Amino acid sequence: MRKFFNKIFLITYILLTTVNSASSAKFKWTKVIVSKNGSTELFYDKDTVFKVGGNVYFWQLTNNLANVKENIFSTISHIMVNCNTYEARNITYTDFKRPMSRGASDMEMIIPESQPDYFDWVYYSEKETIQGLVLKEVCKNY
Repeated sequence: MRKFFNKIFLITYILLTTVNSASSAKFKWTKVIVSKNGSTELFYDKDTVFKVGGNVYFWQLTNNLANVKENIFSTISHIMVNCNTYEARNITYTDFKRPMSRGASDMEMIIPESQPDYFDWVYYSEKETIQGLVLKEVCKNY
C-alpha cells in the first residue's frame, strides 16, 4: 500500500512541478560555481528549494560556455537529492539554444516517464565534482 501512495505522490508532484513551461523569467538564479576550465557554470533557485520526506527538491540551470554540443547552450532541470548521501535524480530536463534558458527549446522531458533508465540515483562528491558542490549548497540548510 505504501508503494502505491509513493507512486501517486510522485506522479502528482511531477504534474504539479511541470505544468508551467520552464523559463528563466520565472526563476531567481544564484550562481554556485564555474568549472575549472570555464566551460560550464551552475546555478540554482533558492526560492524553489523544498523538502518532502527525506529528499530535497530544487531547480538548476546549467550554462554551457564552451564546447557547446548540438547548439545546447543551457539546460534547466528539476532535481531530487538525498542530502545524507549526496545522491541525486533528475526529474525534468529542458534544453535551450541560448544561455540562461533563453531561446528555443527542442527537448523537454519528464525523465521517469520518457527515460526511466535515467531515473537512477547518482552519487556526486561534494569535493570532486561541480554538481556535488551545488548539492552541498542546496543541502546546507536541510
